[in-house]
Amino acid sequence: MIKKLPFIFLLMFSMSIAAQTENITIDWSFNSTPSATGNANSSRTIEVGDTVTWNWYSGGSHNVKSNESSNESFESEFFTQGGTFSYTFTSVGTNEYVCTPHSGNMFGTITVVAEGTLSIDSFDTLGTIKMYPNPTDSNITIDFQIQNIEKLNVKIFNLLGKEVLSKQISKNDTSLMVSELKNGIYLIRITSLNGENSTTKRFVKI
Repeated sequence: MIKKLPFIFLLMFSMSIAAQTENITIDWSFNSTPSATGNANSSRTIEVGDTVTWNWYSGGSHNVKSNESSNESFESEFFTQGGTFSYTFTSVGTNEYVCTPHSGNMFGTITVVAEGTLSIDSFDTLGTIKMYPNPTDSNITIDFQIQNIEKLNVKIFNLLGKEVLSKQISKNDTSLMVSELKNGIYLIRITSLNGENSTTKRFVKI
């Protein structure tokens, strides 16, 4: 019975994570691209089961359509200002999409990762964390200025949610060697040593 307890706790924890789905809103109009700020930023990283809602917030007639290479297929009708389209992503993968008449300035990517891979950003009120360069082919630096925190735990996951690298960094040792990783998109989970604060960031290995 005692041996079964860790498994039971793990199962309950996994079920609680799975239930925490989110709805992400993207403001959809001209110049909604990955470089846009705020809700107009059209590239997001979400978990399996999360829903993305595109909100037609300005003028013009637009649609949302997945590219042929996308992991999942979705397509909206054409809407004008005030229209919305929602899609719930069900599997891990990368989903590029466009507004078909305006593919040059309305496009983005929804990256879907395994449930539980992402965590709530809770470092925001404590200080700043900067990660660079991104993309990178060799090293990545995590520069942090957080009150009363000298060390952080860092774990890198691939898009399937598998941990591929971990390290404890300090203010005197902020670099991670990622040259041995395969090219692609990765998630970095940065956590305080007591586990009370964490944030998740994304980088591209080239």
